[in-house]
Amino acid sequence: MAPTASPPDRYDIVTVGSSTEDVMVQANSARVVRIEDADGEQAYMAFEYGGKIHVDDMLISVGGGAVNTAISFALQGMCVAAVSKIGRDEPGERICRRLAEVGAHTHLMAYSDRSGTGYSTIITTFTGERTILVNRGAARELAHDDIPWDELAKTEWMYVGALAGESWRLYPRLAEFAHEHEIKLALNLGTSQIDQGLDEYGELLRSTHIIFQNDGEMRRLTGVEAERGDRDEREICRRLHDHGVDIAVITDGRRGAMASDGRAHYTVPAYQTEVASSVGAGDAFAAGCISALWHGKSIPESLRLGAANAASVIRQIGANHGLLTWEEALQFVEERSSS
Repeated sequence: MAPTASPPDRYDIVTVGSSTEDVMVQANSARVVRIEDADGEQAYMAFEYGGKIHVDDMLISVGGGAVNTAISFALQGMCVAAVSKIGRDEPGERICRRLAEVGAHTHLMAYSDRSGTGYSTIITTFTGERTILVNRGAARELAHDDIPWDELAKTEWMYVGALAGESWRLYPRLAEFAHEHEIKLALNLGTSQIDQGLDEYGELLRSTHIIFQNDGEMRRLTGVEAERGDRDEREICRRLHDHGVDIAVITDGRRGAMASDGRAHYTVPAYQTEVASSVGAGDAFAAGCISALWHGKSIPESLRLGAANAASVIRQIGANHGLLTWEEALQFVEERSSS
């Protein structure tokens, strides 16, 4: 595996979640089909059935929530280690090399003897939106015995992304551990957890410092219906605060993001930029925002710096190829504030 720096005495943040090898496919010939019914509108990416589809561009990279955010945290000056499970294979080696290149620690990674590293095929079309075909591979096996708990106790922050397969069982233990060791827990729940709602995951949220979910995910998690204006977003935040969340962040793509700390609500627009691919935008936003909070910025400033990181990522193909350093993020925001 790729060499990594000696283990530190303390970490600023540890990321926990998925890791994949990503094959990014740009297919501008894909059609977007929208179907509307009584419950709303749903969009589908469509290709000719049985056809041979021309691909405009292709890139092989690394990804996954734990990897993308770890790369971002390292670029923004934080001492970070990633915890994820990979195979004993070349894709796993490439993931560790990429992490080591930016200064992220890889010695907490776990290895599977029965599964290969996770794999995604990400198809992006002319709109910049994407459809992802994913096999979580070894990442879905991450279990209690794979977590280096003594090392985890040395971190100030912990970021836990989507956990699939059997790894979802770690959510309650990680939340309990964060509470016991006064670690600031940042969450981005996966689909299966979101759909079980607050009744199932309310206790977990009592240990959560900050949660990031998009608008649709927040509605499914909290059971709040969409309304005109911002009353529904405020109700989402109220329910999360009632369950113990310190800061709730709702992202909404090109419309920007809003956050609440229980005392005030903050909104920031998305930075206007050409979209090559939306892959990695959510991870970039969360990592940029957390990094800014760690650097001592206010919530509104942190939201803007998260939005800057996301805007930079979507200008390029690849979930972590456009990530900003701390200095670049500050410059990005300053230039657009003065224009």
